[in-house]
Amino acid sequence: MHSNRLVKLGDICKVISGYAFKSASFKDGGTTPVLKIKNIKVGTASLVDAGYVSNEFIRKVAPKFHILPDDILISLTGSHMSQPNSVVGRVGRYPKSYPLALLNQRAGKVIPDLSLVDSTYLFYVLLGNDIRKEIAQMASGAASQANISPSQVESVKILLPLMDIQIKIGRLLQKYDNLIENNNSRITILENMAQSLYREWFVNFRYPNHADNVDANGNPKLINSPLGQIPEGWDVVALEDICSKITDGSHKSPKSVDNGVPMASVKDMHDFGINIAKCRQISNEDYQDLKRQDSVVKANDILVAKDGSYLKHTFVVQKDLEIALLSSIAIIRPNEKVKPHWLAYCLRSPVVKKRMKNCVSGAAIPRIILKDFRKFKVVAPPQHIMDEWNSIVELMVKQCWNLVSRNNNLKQQRDMLLPKLISGKIELKD
Repeated sequence: MHSNRLVKLGDICKVISGYAFKSASFKDGGTTPVLKIKNIKVGTASLVDAGYVSNEFIRKVAPKFHILPDDILISLTGSHMSQPNSVVGRVGRYPKSYPLALLNQRAGKVIPDLSLVDSTYLFYVLLGNDIRKEIAQMASGAASQANISPSQVESVKILLPLMDIQIKIGRLLQKYDNLIENNNSRITILENMAQSLYREWFVNFRYPNHADNVDANGNPKLINSPLGQIPEGWDVVALEDICSKITDGSHKSPKSVDNGVPMASVKDMHDFGINIAKCRQISNEDYQDLKRQDSVVKANDILVAKDGSYLKHTFVVQKDLEIALLSSIAIIRPNEKVKPHWLAYCLRSPVVKKRMKNCVSGAAIPRIILKDFRKFKVVAPPQHIMDEWNSIVELMVKQCWNLVSRNNNLKQQRDMLLPKLISGKIELKD
């Protein structure tokens, strides 16, 4: 067992809050990203929905508020559940491929003293469940908007081995994240290929043998329809005509329990499924009650993020799930007339999502209205074209499912190793 000493974070690093940007500082044409709390993800950071300011702020804002690749970020405000998936205390590392960014107020940055602590080691310590839970429990304020100060974070104590051990631990855990990142890159490539194939076949109408149905100029022969011009032999259909079920999850929220059945909302969704580990739990009795109401999820159902960032996630369910859903998620069950993957990519198409705004109500929290959603119309190709496209894309989606599963296993292995490596229960050999 290696030698550790217990130190306060404030002895080996500095924690700061970001710059207080004014609302007027953000510009549609801005080129420098500003990271807010919502951009700090577990283990990483994202520029999706980031604010942007002009480049002059790079000189105007002190360098300590600049965010560079591999910087450690921490959320100082957010929902507080006294558990590792709380927003407050969430830790991420700024990706190497991202441009210089600026730190917004209440988004925090951890600045290590590199003479005392290895940055990669420190990141993984802060990422560990025990430390994140400890930080979340220190936060004060409403459960939906708790706050923690930089000084409170600096008061947290961690185990610190000798520098050479820190470096070895950091390098080992980084290998897991490198594998995860490689898998994510493969998922992105496959997803882009599938979306491109949908766009080419069903938006540009350049499907296999489309040349058999073109005019003298080589353009597809099109006919008028309620959704514009479409190829001859194609149809405009309402969702309710090609689905046996279009509903949503429970409109009541049963109380949480420590051990039970997962209950998911939009925040638990990702592009290819539901993050079960993040879901809260409800009692089996409550789940059985929902099950009797037919709020169950079956293989080949399509789940849609119905509320908030509507249609942010739309995916085919890989297998039957013992899980409850809240009403923020819609359940679509295609009938024999369409293929599930084709319908999922249809609903994800930018052209279709733009029209979907006509089914949305609510300003503060936009949500899809199911009665309008059932009447929503899409352009459906002949069965043989849909089947051919589906046979290609279904293989791509299955590869993505396998890669997501591998990543979940890698994360579990990494998180199991982390406390044992830090405590010295597992020693690293040269």
